[in-house]
Amino acid sequence: MALDRPTSRLPKLPWISLVLLFLTYMTFGWLLYDWTRNREIWLMVAFAVVAMAAFVTYPSRSVSFGFGGFFKTDVRALILVIIGSIGSVILLTWVQFFVDAVVLCAAGLLVSLDLKTLGWGKVKSLLLIVVWQLLAAAAGLYAHYLYLFPPSNLPTYFYTDYWLQLLARLNVEFTNRLKS
Repeated sequence: MALDRPTSRLPKLPWISLVLLFLTYMTFGWLLYDWTRNREIWLMVAFAVVAMAAFVTYPSRSVSFGFGGFFKTDVRALILVIIGSIGSVILLTWVQFFVDAVVLCAAGLLVSLDLKTLGWGKVKSLLLIVVWQLLAAAAGLYAHYLYLFPPSNLPTYFYTDYWLQLLARLNVEFTNRLKS
């Protein structure tokens, strides 16, 4: 006799890709705090994160809007080649910025594809991705802040000096036991 498992009311989530997205954006938040402490820039980056999530969730509209019918004349094709070459120079100049952006987009695309595979709608996917990305970036910002300015009421084992002193004491005790 087979036992029926109760069905969960919680929606299925692609946890591996969500954890990867969280770690990616947490690293981005950590680096963002290192790059600047200007909160206005953080707000602009939050807007860019929302825009990137929208691009990842609705890719077909963005791509067709950007390139739809642009190659119909030779003048437009020439303009596109010139813009492409200028873009290539900018890309090669700021290669680290573009690599970071591609990694962030790839993590978002992975979650978006997994959610689409599980049957999530575009609006629900967008909301989940935006909230997850913003939480991860905020966690990275806060983690870097705590790294630079640890609160004074933490237990002593949170500080690296404690561990170094402990290792030194253990090493001395171990060498004393070997000598006797």
